[in-house]
Amino acid sequence: MSAAPQATTQLHPAGPPTDVILHVRVLDNGGQWGIGVLGDDGSLHIRTGEVHAQESFGATRTEAVLAAFSAVLEVAAEHQYVMLDVSNILVRKAIAGMIDGVPNVFLSETTAICGHRTAVVKALEEMPVSTEARLNPNARSMVVSTDASIANGGQVAGLGWVVAAEDGTVLSCGQRTAEVARTGDILTGELLAIRWAVQSLISRHPVPVEGQGTVVVQSDSKAALRVVRIIGAYRLPSSFNAEQIKLAKRILEETRHIPIVFRWVKGHRGDEGNEAADRLAVLARRNREFGVTTEVGTRMFRDLRDELVAA
Repeated sequence: MSAAPQATTQLHPAGPPTDVILHVRVLDNGGQWGIGVLGDDGSLHIRTGEVHAQESFGATRTEAVLAAFSAVLEVAAEHQYVMLDVSNILVRKAIAGMIDGVPNVFLSETTAICGHRTAVVKALEEMPVSTEARLNPNARSMVVSTDASIANGGQVAGLGWVVAAEDGTVLSCGQRTAEVARTGDILTGELLAIRWAVQSLISRHPVPVEGQGTVVVQSDSKAALRVVRIIGAYRLPSSFNAEQIKLAKRILEETRHIPIVFRWVKGHRGDEGNEAADRLAVLARRNREFGVTTEVGTRMFRDLRDELVAA
């Protein structure tokens, strides 16, 4: 009678681990990855990178995961063992299938210190979107409408944007959420909405250069447009915080090759682009606040997107 198979337990090497936080995100124009290596003194050393867009969202994510894991292996080669925390469940499953052959890399069973994970995510969000100033025969003038939504006393901002042709035909739209540092900080939310709209525009559409047309970015936030205008005039505003100034600088840096105009529109007064951006922003915020699942939230966004594009 054969003996029953013995269960094996994976043992960690002796000594303290080197903690590594890994985060991956996929954009329209490619994938980005970041790892944060926690030092013995508590300091966090962040490394980021990007990969080109593949034929599908999943393939792009896979390329980013492979690039991130290569960076983890470089850390593992210099340390006794690595305890790896992965922020996304799908990415975690992909990593789990790759570490079998790496004896000194282990998946953490607990969540990374929130502040460290947030720092890695923030480093990725601050990576610039590359643009090239070149003629494109398909480029045309466009109108980009943006809006943000924050509930009273809330720190979660819903962001929405719509990209349309000059005749009002909706070309694309998007939404997401973001956390703001101060309760009810709608100005930071409005600037975030403008920046994400600009990134979506650059990555998804042939954007004009001088002589090909104009991009009009419209917002119902006079304060957001004011800080962008002041920074664009190379003056230092005194009534805005450091995060808002940094966002305005990034917006201008990422649109430096585009003939762009920033325009104020009165909110909730019938402008179709503004109304659509508002609906997207409110939907994103409410879905997060009410704990709507990703699957349901994605379906609701697609239904609204299809409605806007068909209008």
